[in-house]
Amino acid sequence: MTQSGVEIQIQIQIQILSLTVRETNHPKLLPQAPNGVSRNLFLVTPHTTKALNDGTTILASSSDNVLAAYILYWPASALSMFIWLTSPAIVDHPIFSPHLPSIPEPVYAAAFHPSYLLQDTALAIYIASLRSLPIRLLSPFSPSILASYPLVSPTTEEYIAPHSILFSRNDSNTFFAGSLNLISTFDINRNGEGPVDRMRTVPSKRSKAVGGMGGIKGIVSALDMSLEGVLAAGTFSRWVGLFDAYGRGGSLGSFELPHSTTSREGLDGTGVSQVLWSADGRYLCVAQRASDGIGIWDVRGTGKQLAWMEGRKAQTNQRMSMEIVGDELWAGGLDGMVRVWHGLGEKEGTIDPAWEFKAHDGNA
Repeated sequence: MTQSGVEIQIQIQIQILSLTVRETNHPKLLPQAPNGVSRNLFLVTPHTTKALNDGTTILASSSDNVLAAYILYWPASALSMFIWLTSPAIVDHPIFSPHLPSIPEPVYAAAFHPSYLLQDTALAIYIASLRSLPIRLLSPFSPSILASYPLVSPTTEEYIAPHSILFSRNDSNTFFAGSLNLISTFDINRNGEGPVDRMRTVPSKRSKAVGGMGGIKGIVSALDMSLEGVLAAGTFSRWVGLFDAYGRGGSLGSFELPHSTTSREGLDGTGVSQVLWSADGRYLCVAQRASDGIGIWDVRGTGKQLAWMEGRKAQTNQRMSMEIVGDELWAGGLDGMVRVWHGLGEKEGTIDPAWEFKAHDGNA
């Protein structure tokens, strides 16, 4: 298999790993979690452009406040660098985190730099949001904090911990952080500084009086950006908003997720956990906490919900990721199954999975 083929296979496996698992026992996947400790796996390869990083690393956060970067495989150039940085005696372990940064608080969100490259220590970096602390820039090769970015409430002067983080598509030095009624924009080069811009997601009374568009209410819990630069933001209060100009422009509109009167439609979730654009930027996939399905919205067409992907098996408040692979939507469930829906945007109404496979034993 060619190197590119290996990377594609690993990227697909990482997508499968976007599950919340308890008591992870697979010896070749992750070290076993202590009893009672839940471990969340963060997707390293962004669905936006997989070529932007090497697909070698995953992040895992656990309820005992450990944030670890696990390296799935070592490119030859990265392996020689690792031997130089550490000890050759431990290189034989295929999955190893050189350093476990001290994390005094729970991790709310994390994101790899879009140019993440294991062979380059300057690019092997990621952002993490911790409760009651500034946002941190970290690296698998350093136990120290590389940089910090405070987000402070202007009224209470307390640190605000974002529940969602996303790097911009058109500027890898810019990242967005979602919090209560707010999307903040940071420059990764400005160590120790706050946001360069703050966008309130709830418009002021004056803005509404002069014909301004409605906003979204609540904690911004999910962010994603389309190829055209439309920033989608979802909240725990079940709102979704769209913002133009790569997240630096105005509101394009917003909508509240409908409630369902039937269990099959499953539209009774407890807040948005992930938003995900299709490759063409027309369809927006919206996943919720404690919901057994995923809603598909035709944003550029009718502006209404097109389909409901049924049978996800995700009745939990923990984050569980979904991913678009070609024209398919992949999502993991609490039962350890990965379910796949065919033809994203091609069908209307309630759609059952086309196929599924077992990823783990479902000890969640």
